[in-house]
Amino acid sequence: MTPGTVDEYAERNTQLLSRRRISRRSALQAVTAGAGGLAYAQFRLADAAFAAAGGQAGQAGVVVSGRHLSFVPAKDGVPRPAMAVTAQLVSRTGSLPKKLRATVEVGTKPGDYGTRFDAEIRHLSGSDAIAGGPVCSQFYVKAVLDRLTPGAVHHYRIRLSDGTVTGDAHFTAAPGRAAAGPFTFTAFADVGTHTAPTDPRYAWHQQPAVVRKAGGTWPAGVFDNNSYISTDPVAGANGTDPWPALTQVNLMGTQNPAFTLLAGDICYANPTGNGLPADDTMAMSRTAPPGRSMFNPYVWDVFLDQIEPQAAFVPWMFATGNHDMEPIHGTHGYGGHLTRLDMPGNGPRSCPSVYRFTYANVGFISLDANELSAELRTNTGYSGGEQVRWLESVLREWRSKTAVDFIVAFFHHCAYATSHNHASDGGVRDALDPLFSRYRVDLAVQGHNHQFERTDPIRFGKKTRPAPDGSTIRPADDGVTYICAGSGGRPRYPFRPAPGPEAPAPAGVTPRGAQALPEGERYRGHKPVKPENSTETVANSYVWSAAGAKPGGKGKRVPESVDWSQVRYDAYAFLAVDVVPAAPGQPTTLTVRTLADALPGSKQKHTEIDRITLTRTAGRGVLTDGQTAASF
Repeated sequence: MTPGTVDEYAERNTQLLSRRRISRRSALQAVTAGAGGLAYAQFRLADAAFAAAGGQAGQAGVVVSGRHLSFVPAKDGVPRPAMAVTAQLVSRTGSLPKKLRATVEVGTKPGDYGTRFDAEIRHLSGSDAIAGGPVCSQFYVKAVLDRLTPGAVHHYRIRLSDGTVTGDAHFTAAPGRAAAGPFTFTAFADVGTHTAPTDPRYAWHQQPAVVRKAGGTWPAGVFDNNSYISTDPVAGANGTDPWPALTQVNLMGTQNPAFTLLAGDICYANPTGNGLPADDTMAMSRTAPPGRSMFNPYVWDVFLDQIEPQAAFVPWMFATGNHDMEPIHGTHGYGGHLTRLDMPGNGPRSCPSVYRFTYANVGFISLDANELSAELRTNTGYSGGEQVRWLESVLREWRSKTAVDFIVAFFHHCAYATSHNHASDGGVRDALDPLFSRYRVDLAVQGHNHQFERTDPIRFGKKTRPAPDGSTIRPADDGVTYICAGSGGRPRYPFRPAPGPEAPAPAGVTPRGAQALPEGERYRGHKPVKPENSTETVANSYVWSAAGAKPGGKGKRVPESVDWSQVRYDAYAFLAVDVVPAAPGQPTTLTVRTLADALPGSKQKHTEIDRITLTRTAGRGVLTDGQTAASF
């Protein structure tokens, strides 16, 4: 029987590897080939980041890079007085001294580290059962810093037993709800990197002619973002910023966020994004063999170094997208994430990237849209419904208590969007919209479509009211606002074109007037060539349906006409969300600002192109028995 899901592919890969011990061993030897090989190339990258962050080398030739923080919530989502820290250990040889040990030193100011925490060193290894396929051999240091003072600033550094020590970094521990004042968090998705990992492994790719021509590096646009079309207004040949992902990471720091949400498609170590078995032997041609997926685990090195200037100081909380399915590591393709990242693990037992946490008066939920997707079905349904049952139990709990006013969900595939490439996912919509509507979720942050789009508030699949730029929305009455923030740095997607053979209008709809034109962009300051190009109505969008799809297969597009697409921007932007908690009975607000990166013609590093304010009465988010779905 041909495998069809990520877990089936991973299981088959494991079985084949058990029969090909020599192939696996020789592949791992290729990684640790010493000076001039992959290990040394990755060491040079890590060493530069280590030095830039103020690190001091020890005797073993090992450096520490890619530090990042995560909250440590309890089972109920309330943050413990703790912080998780993970970083990568990289050596010139690709291996570590057997007796190397690591600790994290914590104190109140630089140079004054009065507390030490033992850290675990994990070796993440693996290879695909394809001769010359991708190999992984990476080391990570992980620790949980506990007994922290809520709301206080803590300084830390990582020290190795050979004398290696990182530069100082600091973070603010999560405050208790009673002490929480106004705060900001940032959010985006579909990020990637602008530097491909150096890879001289073409000797075991058996492509010597390509090696000589390429100089031992991947071509642009395979394991990095650098395949922008020439007319891209930001990252194109005549654009304003050739590195939008890196720029946005840095710009988010100007907002002084308490934390950052990344709604899936993190680094694109798997640029194919279909969850199929890994094989990068054809990456020079930017393709994978039929039934395979390109994969390069060392893209993670580049990404973690890219975000370290922010992530070493504020927690980053991740959801998983389709490009994060890496079957080389198993566990639904998320086995590598459990080592490289710090997933809280307080969600359903079978879903490693599903979890919840609270911060002040806001509850946050990370969901795995891969498990719900009607479009890409290699991970669909792996939990057997456990994720949705857990989600409803959390929403019911939060709406039966007064501690949480706002609820924010973040996940990858869009329940509501009008992008030409992916539009809306019916599996995600059918699973989430009824629960979000019933339990009055306030904001849903999505990715997958490489652009920015905000809906009007939606309740049970229908727009309840228009909410243009500057609107105040009352989610308890108006419904859920969905935002696609897949504008994180990857080459952008277009919005839907005019109805035609490639974009048919729904059955029974005859496009007229504005609907006969591309709907185009729609945001503050945008001046369309023709006003009708900026209509709210999109007559020729579509939603993915799983009807008739095989397990592991792909769904089909079902055309739909929509009236809820309020704001559209097809370049690069991120969200800065300002929350103002309040005493019970007083107004509390959550203001969503959309900041566009290097808006052409603005001469500014970023420009606000949209703002909405969600408002509630603090302490009155509880649903009573009489507040049924019908009465909402």
